[in-house]
Amino acid sequence: MKFREYYVWLKKNWAKTGLVVSIFLFVFLFFLVKDRDIVLFLLLLQTPLYMLHETEEYVFPGGFGKFFNRDIFKLETEDKPIDENFIFSVNIILVWILLPTFGLLSASHYGFGLWIPYFTFFAGVAHIALGIKAGKIYNPGMIVSILVNIPVGLWTVIILVRNQVLPNIFPNIHFFIGLGVNLVLPLIGVVLYKKHLKSKTS
Repeated sequence: MKFREYYVWLKKNWAKTGLVVSIFLFVFLFFLVKDRDIVLFLLLLQTPLYMLHETEEYVFPGGFGKFFNRDIFKLETEDKPIDENFIFSVNIILVWILLPTFGLLSASHYGFGLWIPYFTFFAGVAHIALGIKAGKIYNPGMIVSILVNIPVGLWTVIILVRNQVLPNIFPNIHFFIGLGVNLVLPLIGVVLYKKHLKSKTS
């Protein structure tokens, strides 16, 4: 297969692949990292757990993009402005590249990855906020948010404070970085929304 064919395949199957990768990473981290370095384990753990979150958003039951377009932006279309290209780009860059990269950098210095559990926590809270805004009991990603992202993110921060890796739960710079990364996503969404409306009127 040529690079282009690999890219097309990944673009279509990245979320399903993420489920398999998340299981592998969890087993690897649990047996080879957990007992050696609990802090590094917790920081790296955020990546496979977030891949599980993506599985609910885009595979089982999936449809997060449609939910955002229809129930948050109140548009009739299901695939614009939050489309397949945007979803693929954001998740690959953020979850498949940035999270594991900064997690691995934490092996040399914990400071590189201390924002990650805050990001995980706020990403979970965001799904609750989106559900409230949309007036929906459920949106794709909410179950993993409530059962995994929020409690594990918070638990990780508490463990980091107890191990004196973080000075406190709040306020600290890592808190604001994790929050800031989450806020960038809806801001990009608003830009796409305005561009979409403009394209319809032009």
